[in-house]
Formats: sequence, C-alpha cells, structure tokens
Amino acid sequence: MSRANAKNQANRFVCKSCDVSFTSQLALGSHLRSPRHAGRNPSAARKSSGIKQKSGIVKASKHHECSDCSRDFKSHSALKQHQASPIHDGRNFKCPFCNRKYKSPSAVALHLESGYHKIITRHHVTSAVHAMNIIPNLSIKRITGTLSPPTVRTYIASAASFDGTAYKCYLCPKTFRTLSALNGHLNSPAHDDDEFRCPKCKRTFKLISGFVQHLESRCCGLAEVGQVNNYFIDMTAQFSRLLKM
Repeated sequence: MSRANAKNQANRFVCKSCDVSFTSQLALGSHLRSPRHAGRNPSAARKSSGIKQKSGIVKASKHHECSDCSRDFKSHSALKQHQASPIHDGRNFKCPFCNRKYKSPSAVALHLESGYHKIITRHHVTSAVHAMNIIPNLSIKRITGTLSPPTVRTYIASAASFDGTAYKCYLCPKTFRTLSALNGHLNSPAHDDDEFRCPKCKRTFKLISGFVQHLESRCCGLAEVGQVNNYFIDMTAQFSRLLKM
C-alpha cells in the first residue's frame, strides 16, 4: 500500500469532535462510546484541554488515549508504557522447534510448556533451564543442591473419582463437573513444585514462563523490556540445544 493510500485509509475513521484518526471503524466506535467522550463540547474541549495528537497518541490533561486500540489511560506516562508493551509489538519471537511466532518471550515459553511438541513437556523445559548456569541463579533446586533428572508425572483419574455430585481431585480439595476437566487439572502445573525464584523480590514460580512474565511486567524492576528480550533469546538458544540432545 502506498503512503497516499495508507493516509486516505487512516482518514476514513475520524472522530470529528476530537479530530483524531483511528485504524478501524471498531476502534472509532469504541472511542465514541467511551464515557470521557460522551457529552463533550467539541471545540471548547479541544481548546480548554489542550489536546495534541502525535504518532497515534491523544494527549490532554485528563484524556490520554491510544488511538490504535481506543483505550484511555490516567497519565501520559501510563500511555507511553502501554505503547511500549508487547501488545503493540509484532510477532518477533520464534519457537526454536517450529515456524510459529509470538509477540513476547513468555508466549514462546508457554508454547513450549504446553505440550504442542509432543516430545517436549513442561518438565523437560524446566529441567533444561535448571541445567543452565544462569547468573544470577534463579533455579531453586540448584540453590538448594537438589537438582535431579526431570520426573514426568502422569495422573489419570477414573470414574471412581465421582463422589455423587462432582469429580474430586485426590491431591487437593478441588472438584470438577467432568472427568476430563479433572484430568486436565491433574496434568496441569497445579501440583508442581516451585522451581524458580526471582533473584530480586524472591517471588517463586512453578514454570519458567511464569518467571519470564514476571520479568516482562517489570513489577520488581529487575530488568527493562530490551534486557528481558535479549535475556530470553540467549536462554532459549541454550535450553533448545539441551532439549535437542
């Protein structure tokens, strides 16, 4: 698409009150229905609030909107953080075992742990990460000296798990409406041990994907987005080699 055509396409979805362009009719409709837009005096609102549009951002004293997804934020800094998050990134992270691409490192980790590649389970991924000499150390088993080969447990519940009203898990108090739901629970990470620990805030995680999501959220400030991406790319290259052995 040429620049002229792209510009004309963008101008098709314009809020006449705010003089802001949107990428789709859906985004424009969501903007028009937002509480902050309803009842505004178009000319007075723009003049009094000092709205300024630049690179898809609507800035105002009380109106910070992402024009790509029509979401409002409390501050300009919150808006900038949203736009820097993986939600607006392309699918730049590739699975080391197939052609699938994902928007974030944690999504690749979840894909690998999901069992999509039948010869790889979450236990194999966890064991491979434990075997790596990561600094600072995040492997609880390496810290405690209890590192051992992966134990792949498979639990299978039968009709005997039905107590008359629901299917009951024999490892915890949870109950389920169907036998397949119970078996899904039994073979999920629900009963796995905590395997990883954030070296900064000491929060623990059962799966490496959970730790990576923790890094991506930057809730404890351990790493910036770029550092998380580079860290995961290096880590993926290492544990993919281990998993292929």
